[in-house]
Amino acid sequence: MTTRHPSASPTRIRFGSRPMIAAGFVKRQGQDELFDAVFTRAEPRTVLTGMRGSGKTQLAAAVAARCEEEGWPLVAWIHAASRKQIIADLYELALRTGIDAPNSIPLEVIVRRLMYHLRSADGSNSLFVFDNVENPNDLRDLIPESTGVRTLITTTRHLDWDDLGWLRLTVGAFDREQSITLLCERTVDTHREAADRIADALGDLPVAIAQAAATAKQGGYTLSGYLDRLSHHPLESSISRLEGANYPDAVGITLLMAYEQALEQLRTKHPQQERIAVSLLDTLSLLAASGVPTHWLLRLDSDSDAVRDTLSFLKSVAILQESSDGNKTIIPRLQGHVYRETYLNDQKKLGEARTFAASVLSGIDVDRLENVEQRRQETHHLIEQLLSVTSQDYSHSLFSEPHVSLKLAETLQYATSLGMSQMALTLTDSVTQACDTLGPHHPCILSPRNELARVYRASGRLDKAIALDKQTLEDSTRILGPDHPSTFTSRSTLAGAYRASGRLDEAITLYEQVFTGRSRVLGPDHRSTLTSRDDLAVAYRDAGRLDEAIPLYERIFDDVMRVLGPDDPGILASRLNLADAYRDAGRLDEAITLDKQNLEDSIRILGPHHPRTLASRHNLAGTYREVGRLDEAISLFEQNLDDFTRILGPDHPETLASRHNLAGTYQDAGRLNEAISLFEQNLDDFTRILGPHHPDTFTSRSTLAGAYRASGSLHDAIPLYEQTLDDSTRILGPHHPRTLTSRNNLASAYRAAGRFEDAEKLFEPPSGSEHEQDGTEDNPNQETGN
Repeated sequence: MTTRHPSASPTRIRFGSRPMIAAGFVKRQGQDELFDAVFTRAEPRTVLTGMRGSGKTQLAAAVAARCEEEGWPLVAWIHAASRKQIIADLYELALRTGIDAPNSIPLEVIVRRLMYHLRSADGSNSLFVFDNVENPNDLRDLIPESTGVRTLITTTRHLDWDDLGWLRLTVGAFDREQSITLLCERTVDTHREAADRIADALGDLPVAIAQAAATAKQGGYTLSGYLDRLSHHPLESSISRLEGANYPDAVGITLLMAYEQALEQLRTKHPQQERIAVSLLDTLSLLAASGVPTHWLLRLDSDSDAVRDTLSFLKSVAILQESSDGNKTIIPRLQGHVYRETYLNDQKKLGEARTFAASVLSGIDVDRLENVEQRRQETHHLIEQLLSVTSQDYSHSLFSEPHVSLKLAETLQYATSLGMSQMALTLTDSVTQACDTLGPHHPCILSPRNELARVYRASGRLDKAIALDKQTLEDSTRILGPDHPSTFTSRSTLAGAYRASGRLDEAITLYEQVFTGRSRVLGPDHRSTLTSRDDLAVAYRDAGRLDEAIPLYERIFDDVMRVLGPDDPGILASRLNLADAYRDAGRLDEAITLDKQNLEDSIRILGPHHPRTLASRHNLAGTYREVGRLDEAISLFEQNLDDFTRILGPDHPETLASRHNLAGTYQDAGRLNEAISLFEQNLDDFTRILGPHHPDTFTSRSTLAGAYRASGSLHDAIPLYEQTLDDSTRILGPHHPRTLTSRNNLASAYRAAGRFEDAEKLFEPPSGSEHEQDGTEDNPNQETGN
């Protein structure tokens, strides 16, 4: 499956959620130099260093905002707290730029394709901001290079950036006059001496100066009154400083006073909003520092309007920020640190905060969303949050909440079903962290492992899937017992991995155990029992044991009809499987009868354009084709191709498969010109979408060559056969079954063309060992497995 963002290759891209520029943004020292470096192309790489609260991110946001205002084609804001977060963001950006991402290709390869795409671009202006870089090594090979690209980093790390090829600009404190002016103007108080003493106490740290002004204004204090409160605040214990920070103790007190005053005002005027404010601050201080989707936060209380009002109030007093697109709410990192140090400084308070944060995550139901792109976006948000919880030390305890581990499992499931298995693999450390936190005997460690194994299987990493499935089955048996429903699920998952890897005997043994166990524990009519019988029948069919598969399929169909009724969608799948088994056994008349009934019922129950209806029409067309009723087959295949193109789009894998089937049926009917036209279109599309070296592209090329040969055009067929053999040998190796088939096809074409010596050479066994694939990435379409 290939993932492509619906807005592929747009003319203007705005990627990521950067903070909104604060009202009354103060021009900083070095700002002119920074803007000159970016907007005159004087320096393609610039790094802003400074302690927390110095305003690095705000300055970077000002640059990004100007780039957007000037109409730059690409402005990307990347959250860079960990390498996995960087890669996940760049992968999403690759999709936005129209780069095709087959589900079998690792994220890192897609990101390299993005880098290659940028290098070969036309040199138009682009800005990449990597915000909050914790470890410079995380950026290795991920900095775009092009004549038009400018890259901007914000970090607290004071390295020798100049020697690394970066222009380093230090973002420090306000100068004293800037602090005094800001305090006086925002509080409408002309007492400069008091402003000077406040600025001195706060070390002119921008975030503290702005917070002091907002708190004084909101509380109705004069600057002298605020200074008095600051000087006499009864702080019970000192607030630890973040690494690399050297600000005065009064900074922590200033940020704490902002919380105290805001909550006291709400407690006095709007008690409900005070409770909501605590839940918001608890949640935001533990989830992603880059922000949380605002629509998630609205679920913290049944009165969403009250939540909106509370959010607006906390933003008005400079405690929270909003992203520039309005989609996320952010607690600045230094404010979040102070909140955790003061309000979450004992286990009881921390436990309550974890409960709020866990409730926000567990309340996200991706399945209820009807739009596929909405489901993808919501799943991406969940992955982003879970990656942050994993990388932020202060968030690790969230995994002690069972609901978070269960949501992790659901997120892996969502991602797999949406074709995002490579993105899901970024959560491997999250699964490890969750299991380590809960301990080896907690039952909630099993679901994330089960789902991660499914992700491995969907990504083609069957060895990892099987190893993890075996461990999970052992743990489930030990923790829950051999007859627990979750243990049956673990055994079935391992059987599925065995089946996918071709180890059918082992798969069948496990499927038989699952079916027997569920029948005994859950009863013969339980949905899970019916599912396990179906899994066993499929495995029998894969193994060619049709005499055992067909009776199972017949019983399944009868049971589903009896238990669920004739109008349940489950009856469609059961009838479809039985029809396929009849077809495999050569019982074509019976297969056609079932396929026709299935198509009629599917249209009635699900509608004419539902994916299952299209699958039913495909099956009936295939059976008609097999018995030689080609006109009827062609009519159904044509209808399916029109529907797939309209519903899923021209580049969807199902659309390409539908076109391939119609072309093959045209060829069977002797309508070679029509067949060749469709095969040519498919080859162009496969080459564009998957790249020229993908195995599916090889198959498409070989099929077109066969159609050319059938039409007598050997001069067109032979070059395609030759190219397919060369590519198969290089990519898959000389002994791969597809390579051997390619060699046989070319030899047969040579013989038909009278080139007997060339044909004879191909029948000689290939010499030497398998070719080693070149590991270089000069060609971004060359795919490498894991």
